[in-house]
Formats: sequence, C-alpha cells, structure tokens
Amino acid sequence: MAGFFGFFDYTKEGRGVYPDDPPKGPIVTFFAILGRKFWKIVQINLMYILFSLPALLVSIVLATLAFQWLFPGLTVESLAVLIKETGAVLNEGVTYEAHAASQLLLIYGIFGLLLTGLALVVAGPVHAGFTYVLRNYAREEHAFIWMDFKEHFGKNFKQSILASIISLVVTVILFFNLSFYLNTALDLGFFRPMLVTLLVLIFIFHCFCQMYLYPMMITFELSLKQLYKNCILFGFLRLPINFALLVVSLILLLGIPLLMFFIGSGLSFLLVFIYYLFLAFGINLLMTNFFVYRGLDKYMIQKIQNADVQNQEAVSESPADQTAGQTEEEPDQELVPQES
Repeated sequence: MAGFFGFFDYTKEGRGVYPDDPPKGPIVTFFAILGRKFWKIVQINLMYILFSLPALLVSIVLATLAFQWLFPGLTVESLAVLIKETGAVLNEGVTYEAHAASQLLLIYGIFGLLLTGLALVVAGPVHAGFTYVLRNYAREEHAFIWMDFKEHFGKNFKQSILASIISLVVTVILFFNLSFYLNTALDLGFFRPMLVTLLVLIFIFHCFCQMYLYPMMITFELSLKQLYKNCILFGFLRLPINFALLVVSLILLLGIPLLMFFIGSGLSFLLVFIYYLFLAFGINLLMTNFFVYRGLDKYMIQKIQNADVQNQEAVSESPADQTAGQTEEEPDQELVPQES
C-alpha cells in the first residue's frame, strides 16, 4: 500500500502546470491551487496540529491570560448573569454557570488558535517546515509533504526557534501593555486613547511582519536581523495588501468559528473542532504564502534575477571591466539576498 492514509505516498502526482495555459488572475489561481491540493491541505492541517500541540497549549494559556488582562470584568459569574438576562433556555440539568464556563472555554480556545494561525505563537521549526511545502504549492511546484517538511524543519531549526520566541515575547508585552492602558486607574486624559491606538497599530504591524518572516526564512539565506529588516520593509511597502490578508485571516481563523459558535447550538464544539482540525490552518497558510510569495517574487527574486542577467551581459560585453562592474553594481544583500 502506497503511503499511510496518503501522508507518505511519494508516487502520486498532481495535474501539473502547463506553459500553454492562459494566464489567470491571482484570486482565480489561488482557488485553482486550493482545489487541486485540497486533500493535501487537509493532511497538512492535521499534521500541523499534531506537531504544534505544545505551541497550541501555550497559545490557549496566553489567550486566557490576555482575556483576563484586557477584560477583567468578563468572568463566569458575570457571563452567567448576562446569559440569564437574555432569557436563554438551557438543557435540563445545565446551570447558567456551567453553560457560561463552557462558552468562555470555547472563546479562549478560539482566540488561542487564532494566535497560532497568525503565526504569533508557533512551534517555529514546524511552522517553517510546512511553510516550505505550502510555499511550493503557492508557486505551483511539487512538494513531498513529509520529506520536505522534515528537511526544512531541521534546516531552519535554530533560526525558527529564536523567531518563535521573539514573537511570543513581543505578543505578551503588547497584550500586557494594552491591558494596562485600558484598565489603569491613572488619570491619563487624552493620552489613554492615543496610547491604546498606538499599541493596537503596533500589534497589527506585528501581524504583518509575521506573514513574511517564515516565507523569507525558507526562501533566502538571511540572518535573523536581515529577516526582520525586510519584514518591516514589506510591512510598509505592501500595506493595503497586508491589511486585506489580515482581514481574510481573521475571517478564516476567527469569523467562521464564531459563526459556527453562534448558529451551531449544541453542535458548536463539534463544528469548531472539525473546522480547525481539517481546514483552518491549512487554508490560511496556503492563502498567506500565495500572496506573500507574490511580493517576494516581485521585489526580491526578480531583482536578483535581473541583477544576474545584467552581470552576465556586462561580463560578455566587457570582460576587462568585470571586477569594477561588480564593485559598483553589487546589490544590497540585506534587501536582495541570494535565493536558496
């Protein structure tokens, strides 16, 4: 039998990409890739959750703390009173406190999974390994799920561990500071809304940077300092696209589960569980990698290729000037590194 439930089957090939196919827009292309790779995305989603269990637990703990910091008045007792005031009818034997506790638990879980889905709290090597696989899907290249994941898990291990720790620390600091300025008893006047707004904007920009961090990490040979420098540049350079990507990610990771939560009634837990287990992370990672890679290709890879072509033309036309030409035309390695 080839593979185990399709996970380790290296013999099957997809439809492939044909050079004579007419060009398609990015959205059409993305959905075409999603359609062709759908069952592989499901496999990747399952594997991602399995290998990211420690990070997911940390995310849920952080989400619980963040809610307690940001909304100290949101407790089981206060939520139970609110549910009772709405006139909600509960199943026989279920108290309002028990129902409120289950709802809070679900909210904490969804918010925690959101932090992992936005690459804010991740198992760095796991995220890097699956980013490589989905990056290949995004540029319509073949990838062996297990072999490529394993290779880039190890290849980017140290750098991705450091990146995940930095992201976790920054996220905790932002949540803590935001909660302080939201709930402090100090009279800050008009500085309070200004500081809260600034922290929210920094948090959003932090999310933008995380979109680019791992795709650049597995595509280029860069130091961590260079990676963050380029993440900041791309955060500003593609601001409208980044904001649109973040909104779609929030819909995929938060909006759809909350919709299931409100309309699912007694099936809420089951629907949300199935959605996260099979789809949420895989689709969001594919979408992010697809549109992020388009930016990397336009502003980095094509620039490298054009510089190589110019250097080759300069060498062929004037071999005597090769050394001088390379000295004058050498690109900034922090902005345009050599592709791996």
